[in-house]
Amino acid sequence: MTEKKPKVSIHKIPDFTIEDFKKSSFDIRTPLHKCLDEIGWKEIVKEGASITVKVNGTHYEYLPGLTTNPELIFEYVSLLRDRAREVVVGESDLQRCSGDLALDGAGIRQAAEKAGAKVVNFSKEKHLEVDICGEVLKKFSMPKSLVECDVFSSMPLFKTHKLTRVTVGLKNQFGCITDDNRLVYHGKIHKVLADINAFLKPKIIVTDGIIGLEGDGPIAGIPRKLGLLQVSTNIVANDACAAYIMGFEPSEILHIKYAATRGLGTIDLSQIEFTNLKPDEVRQKFEPPPADDFISKMERAVSGYPRLSKFIYKTMFKPAKYIAWKIRGGSGYKKRYVERIKATGLWDNYEGLFR
Repeated sequence: MTEKKPKVSIHKIPDFTIEDFKKSSFDIRTPLHKCLDEIGWKEIVKEGASITVKVNGTHYEYLPGLTTNPELIFEYVSLLRDRAREVVVGESDLQRCSGDLALDGAGIRQAAEKAGAKVVNFSKEKHLEVDICGEVLKKFSMPKSLVECDVFSSMPLFKTHKLTRVTVGLKNQFGCITDDNRLVYHGKIHKVLADINAFLKPKIIVTDGIIGLEGDGPIAGIPRKLGLLQVSTNIVANDACAAYIMGFEPSEILHIKYAATRGLGTIDLSQIEFTNLKPDEVRQKFEPPPADDFISKMERAVSGYPRLSKFIYKTMFKPAKYIAWKIRGGSGYKKRYVERIKATGLWDNYEGLFR
C-alpha cells in the first residue's frame, strides 16, 4: 500500500493590512476553517476526543510574530470544542518569565477559556514518568495532559532563531520539556527535538503566519507582515514548508533535516500534498538571524556547553544576557533595532524585550 502524502494547507488572510490587524478587523476564521477542512481535521479529532494544544508563549505581553495570536487560538479552540470532549491549552515556564505570566499577559488564557478550553501551565501540572526511548531522552517526566491526550496539536509561528535558524513546529515542542534545566539540551537540540516530537506525535499543526518574525529571533527579531495561515498533518512537512516560505532551504536546517532522517516526515516538497497554495506562490525572503557579530557567536558557542549555559542563565551570572544588550547598544545595534521596529508599525510595547 502506498503511504499517504502528508497534507499542508496554506491560505492567505483576505484583505489583510497592518491597520486592519491593529484594529482586529480582519477575518481569521474563514481561512482557518478552510485549512482545517482541507487537511481532514475531523478524521483526526474524533467525537469525544481529548486534545492538548501547545501554544507559543515566549513573552509576557502579546507582540505580533512573537506569540501565538490570541484570536487565532480562540477560533481554533472554538472549532475543536464543537467536537472534542476536552481541549487543553498550555505553555511551560519560560527562561524570561513563568508560563502563567506568559499565558495571562499575552491574552492566551482569556482567549482559550472564552472558547471553552482548560488552560494549564505545563510546569505546574502533575507529571508522569514515560519511556521516550529517544537518542537523548530516555525515561522522562512529562506533563499529564501531554501524555494522556488523544490528540496533540501545536500552534507555532513563522520565526527565525539564533541557534536553530528557524523555529516553527518542531522547536515549539521544546517548550513541552518542563525541566528547569532544559538549557542543558541546547548542545544536542536537533536530537532532543526529534525525541520529543516522536513521542508527542503532533497530528495537527496550526502555524500562525499572520505576522512572522525575522532577524535576531526568537525574541529580539523584527515583526514582518506575512498574512498567511498554514495547517498540516505532519510536523516535518509543516516545518519544511514554513522554512521554505521564509526563504530558507529545509535541507540546510539541521533539526528539520535530522527529524526527517529519524522518519518523522519528509522535507521533500514534491512529496507533500498541497491542498491550496503552493509554497512558491507565497515565498518571501526573511532576514536570517545574525551569524557574525561577537554576541551571536558567543551565544552559539555557549549553547554547546550545557553546564556553562546553566551557569550563565541560572545563577548570579543571569544578568550577563542583559549586558549583551548594553554591548550591542554601544555599537548602535539597539538604536537601529528600535528604529526598525517602529518602522513596521506593528509593535507598540516592546521595551520589555530589553529587561
